[in-house]
Amino acid sequence: MSRPGQPAACLLVAVMAGGLLAGCATREKVSGPPTSPAERRAAIEAVSAWEARGRIALKTPGASGQGSFTWTQTGDQTVLRVAGPFGADAREIRWDPERLTVLSGQGEVAADYAGPDAAQRFLEEQLGWSLPIANARRWLLGLAGLDTPAVETLDDAGLLARLGQDGWEVRYDEYWPEGRIVLPRKLVLQSAAGRIRLVIDQWQF
Repeated sequence: MSRPGQPAACLLVAVMAGGLLAGCATREKVSGPPTSPAERRAAIEAVSAWEARGRIALKTPGASGQGSFTWTQTGDQTVLRVAGPFGADAREIRWDPERLTVLSGQGEVAADYAGPDAAQRFLEEQLGWSLPIANARRWLLGLAGLDTPAVETLDDAGLLARLGQDGWEVRYDEYWPEGRIVLPRKLVLQSAAGRIRLVIDQWQF
């Protein structure tokens, strides 16, 4: 098994997520199609293929960085393309329930982890801390994860304002409508291990 360099690991963790979010953000309300929380959840879960493009910033005691990402989801298959400022340290990360592979900007295999815990081992070995990957994918969509208890705080529109799960707190600062579904635009993930800030510039849903 080969292992990637630290920049690739930092970018992977950040997607789970210069001028991203400065200081404490004021949560912006969005006027979108009126749907109940249950209707919104059902509409999101009915979509098996989607893509998010945006910017990320990561801060931990041992690492920090910023860059851009494109997250493409097709069923259980994830393709995550990440890059630092001006396209530096570009990587493509592919994972499914049984494997995680990291490709360099030249398409060469930089790391390959097999098994159902591949993504978790990759994060723990490279950064020394963990992020619940399956749940984080749902957090990105503005939903709590399915497998562990969660504490949800909703706003007046029935959208997640805060979420506590798996030792992480997720704060949703802004949503915007994508067709009939309202999706996150700005969110912050924080735990004792570090903080991840995300701005999603484009959804294809």
